[in-house]
Amino acid sequence: MSRTQRLDYPVGRLGSNRALVSPFNQTDPEEMFERVLSFQHEMIDYFAGGKTLSEEYYKSMRSELLSEPSIRNLVPKWLRRNKDLAELWSFAKSVDPSWEPRRQFIREQFEPLLDFLEQNEHSSAASMPGKYDANAWTGAQSTLQQAKAIKTLVPVAQAAIGTLIKHLEQPSHNGGPPLDEVEFALGRLRKLHDALGMLLTAVDDGKLKDTLQTGLIVEIARYGKQAARALKNDPLPYALSGVLLAVFTACGFDGLGGYLGGIAMAIKKPSSSTHSE
Repeated sequence: MSRTQRLDYPVGRLGSNRALVSPFNQTDPEEMFERVLSFQHEMIDYFAGGKTLSEEYYKSMRSELLSEPSIRNLVPKWLRRNKDLAELWSFAKSVDPSWEPRRQFIREQFEPLLDFLEQNEHSSAASMPGKYDANAWTGAQSTLQQAKAIKTLVPVAQAAIGTLIKHLEQPSHNGGPPLDEVEFALGRLRKLHDALGMLLTAVDDGKLKDTLQTGLIVEIARYGKQAARALKNDPLPYALSGVLLAVFTACGFDGLGGYLGGIAMAIKKPSSSTHSE
């Protein structure tokens, strides 16, 4: 599988092109964040010429975002003006003739809203055990060093993600489909695989410094954390997801130190089924 090859996968349960299951004011902070992140991903794809964004899903998400008082002021202003996909596509073409600047535009435009929701999500969630510095050593002191680390480590991470996806796609022990949280993790892992491919392409093209300003690194970190959180009840995939986040930290991705510390503590914590000697 090439680094830029997109994996074929069904859209996850929180990112599907369908009507929302509940309005934002009835949604917990974690699900709200995940829904907006999925919407951002669909918008990035649409602005780059993708055809998966449906009229119903766009109008539903747009209405929800603009009607929620707590986040309305953080919603991109152009979302108010473009009421349907026809208007949205005309606007997308006016942003830039090329696809990559459009992707960067969407990431930048959604960043304030996602930052707010991510902070709200963390404040309402139970904290992981232990105190850790989220701005811990990143392992890369310069763009050149970071590029070298990415070229060395990210292909290994991509291969591990591919193996993990194949493992999680296997039927459950009773032959049934994967659990909801596993399906969600699969969606995030596939998006993570795609984003890592974009990052490797940027390094190969000598454009890492520019790419660091686009929000792609933040996107990769978010997908990695969300996959790890969804797999927390499956010990081996959870441990592997922690290793992936450690690889990203060594590549110079900020903001993962604290989360990694929590994963380490959770993995080391004895389970209730462990027998004492």
